[in-house]
Amino acid sequence: MTAGALTVEQRQRFLYYFYTAERLWQEERYADAFPVFEFCHDLYPEDAITNRYLGHIYRGCQMVDQSLPFYRQAWEAAPAECWDDYAVTLYNNGSPAQKAEAIRVLEKTTQLLPQESELWDRLRDAYVGVRRYKDAIKAQDKLDKIEGYGPYSAINRYRIYLLMHDSKKAIQAIEQYLKEDPYDIQFRLYQMQLYEMTGQSTKKLTKIYQGILQLDPYNASVLNNYAYMLATHRGDIKLAEQMSAKAVMEEPQNPTYLDTYAWIMYIIGKNDMAQLYMRQAINLLNGQDIPAEMQLHYNIIFSK
Repeated sequence: MTAGALTVEQRQRFLYYFYTAERLWQEERYADAFPVFEFCHDLYPEDAITNRYLGHIYRGCQMVDQSLPFYRQAWEAAPAECWDDYAVTLYNNGSPAQKAEAIRVLEKTTQLLPQESELWDRLRDAYVGVRRYKDAIKAQDKLDKIEGYGPYSAINRYRIYLLMHDSKKAIQAIEQYLKEDPYDIQFRLYQMQLYEMTGQSTKKLTKIYQGILQLDPYNASVLNNYAYMLATHRGDIKLAEQMSAKAVMEEPQNPTYLDTYAWIMYIIGKNDMAQLYMRQAINLLNGQDIPAEMQLHYNIIFSK
């Protein structure tokens, strides 16, 4: 509380009403707290915490535009304590101008709190929201200097580079972390998705699939994807059948896995089985649009 500009008598009066309002707030008697906080504001308009409470009340009543002037006054009076409420409310309110102002608030506050990790975290996400991806990476760099490099940093870099359509750097972000923790299943799955998305060679994908299955032999997604790659690239069809069957056993209600198994059955000449599993896959879609590749498989399997 910053009531230093008041006389002793005014300060005592202000504090009496402020603590009364705060007690009512803590008791969740917000309607009773509101007029008391307003009275405190009349006594001392510059007090940061009073302004912040009034902002909370207006925001809680879905009156966001009315909350913003109070949050702004709170931030201006005590930026180190009140930046979050003002910046986040501004940003979430939606207009481009308000998002730009929120970023300005965050940037200005970083000058006062250069070691505040939560602040850099908010700023990075704000940059991403307005597509300032290079600035988002710089904010992550600052965050890493404060907290150190780890999985949170790697995943943020991965997501930002994907938004930038820079698959090469996204892969680098994942693989850099895997050098530190090669047993992290989730990051190996991210790596797999990137390799599949960028059309890496079957040799590279095989190495990725096998590495994950060594750590997680029952991962249905990897079993399915590996089986489908083998089936469509003239690989070991027997191994493909085994892995696809295993994926279906793990998740028998997954239409994608059933489609893969149906396609492998077709390839090895078991068309009755292929039709059986393809029907199950289509039925499980429950009227949703049939993916183009599944539709192609369906047309071929039922053309005989």
